[in-house]
Amino acid sequence: MRIHQASDLHRQIEKLPRVQRFLSSLKRNSINTSNGYKTPIAYFHEFLLSNYNQTADSILQMLVNKEVDVYSLLDEFIGFIQTKQINPSSIIQYITGIRSYLSYNDIDIVPAKFKRRVRIPKIYSEEEEPIDANDIRHLILNLHNRRLKAFILILASSGLRASEACAIRFCDVDFTTRPTRIHVRKEYAKTRVSRDVWISDEATKYLRDWLVFKYGDDILKILDSDSDSNNSNNDANRNKSARNRLSQTLIFQVQLNNDHVTPKSLYLKILIQFQKLLEIAGFDEKKEGMARRKITFHSFRRFVKTILSDNIGKEYSEWYLGHAKSGYYVNKPEVRAATYAEKAMKYLTFLD
Repeated sequence: MRIHQASDLHRQIEKLPRVQRFLSSLKRNSINTSNGYKTPIAYFHEFLLSNYNQTADSILQMLVNKEVDVYSLLDEFIGFIQTKQINPSSIIQYITGIRSYLSYNDIDIVPAKFKRRVRIPKIYSEEEEPIDANDIRHLILNLHNRRLKAFILILASSGLRASEACAIRFCDVDFTTRPTRIHVRKEYAKTRVSRDVWISDEATKYLRDWLVFKYGDDILKILDSDSDSNNSNNDANRNKSARNRLSQTLIFQVQLNNDHVTPKSLYLKILIQFQKLLEIAGFDEKKEGMARRKITFHSFRRFVKTILSDNIGKEYSEWYLGHAKSGYYVNKPEVRAATYAEKAMKYLTFLD
């Protein structure tokens, strides 16, 4: 779907009463989920306009009155979106979204009938492209962007999702501990559960370098103010005041006084820079039949998972990445931090 056409369709469906109610109900739990459902409904709306001369709103009454068979409609819709060169995994997500929209509006879909009458394209999966420490080192050595270098080193030593890293604020980073601790806010965690992770000393160094470049040398006094006992009371108060002013600022934000910068807008800008880096480093190969590259931000998360599983254990790695874990697997934060520093950090360091 082209950008201008997509925007026009999104505006059209947002004006439809029943679509609006459905999206509003989703927004109560997650704005991102609500926004994510707009795309399948926009495609559905486009399909209905061209094939049935109906809208995503008006078709509902026809389905209730049995004037249109819902299974035939969905099967035709799949054929329509296949012409848009959309990959099978996205098609499945779109169909799930449309089924949810129809169910919300009292149109029942029997799973057994759906399976028999609606043919969904199969997903032929392939193993994800692995990367190792040498690949990450090669990427970093081809990189001269301070922000992106710090960003990649944080991903490659913490296993954070890129969206979680984009949401890091000044107050979420504790430079006074070793290893440096980063707090992941529940609003930006995929599982909606907050957690703490750690980054390597190397990642800490390049993050501090980025902040000095961004704020000037005085930022180091603020970063180290909590642990520096030689500070006078006046200096400590000034540092605390400065820290409070910066507390809600996104770490990777460039324009300090721009309140319109969001983790999502930040992600898009960093992604463009990362894709350019992949081209320079010779890692821009794409998956077969897809626009997605083999190496993505998520490749670093898989790398960290592998390192933690191999050197510490599966339970620790599952807990660290924020996945489901056994309720019996517990440990104090300081013990977990020490385990990371002693058993994993050396394998998550690439230049030193």
